[in-house]
Amino acid sequence: MPGAGKSTVADVAKDLGFEIFRMGDDVRIEAEKRNLPPTDENLGMLMLELRQKGGSAAIAKMCKKRIEQESKSKLVTVDGIRNMNEFLEFKNLGKAILIAVHASPEKRYKFLRQRQRSDSPSSLDSFEARDRRELSVGVGEPIAMADEVIINSSSLEELKSEAERIFLKLKEGDCG
Repeated sequence: MPGAGKSTVADVAKDLGFEIFRMGDDVRIEAEKRNLPPTDENLGMLMLELRQKGGSAAIAKMCKKRIEQESKSKLVTVDGIRNMNEFLEFKNLGKAILIAVHASPEKRYKFLRQRQRSDSPSSLDSFEARDRRELSVGVGEPIAMADEVIINSSSLEELKSEAERIFLKLKEGDCG
């Protein structure tokens, strides 16, 4: 879910030599092409439109194309899968595991407000609406079906430590 700590986990992977591809970047790139300001409303509307027109894996296909064109490594982390069809799209590239990061709604809301990105929620109502939108595209299923789950309920150091443990196992070929 938004604000759970996915980007922090991806940053740990990057520090360990993984390339990072963020699916939200594909939506932001599309928004820029359309001259849409990158607000939560605009990006959310565009995310839904892209999936409505191109299928549930539409954004994954966009990201997969970037990976195929830009990646220089066999170690790739994709940040932002929202449904199982997206994960299956990436499995076509090679061995893949799904890692879910979970945090309470209270923790996620607080973090998103502090992050102050252009798409950060402006109120609790907008945060809850964003959660409903994310759930409507199927984000609950990959969380439930994940190979590894990181519970982000305490410190940033513990989140990073757990992510490091998983990514080191991946590098050594001991996962999935």
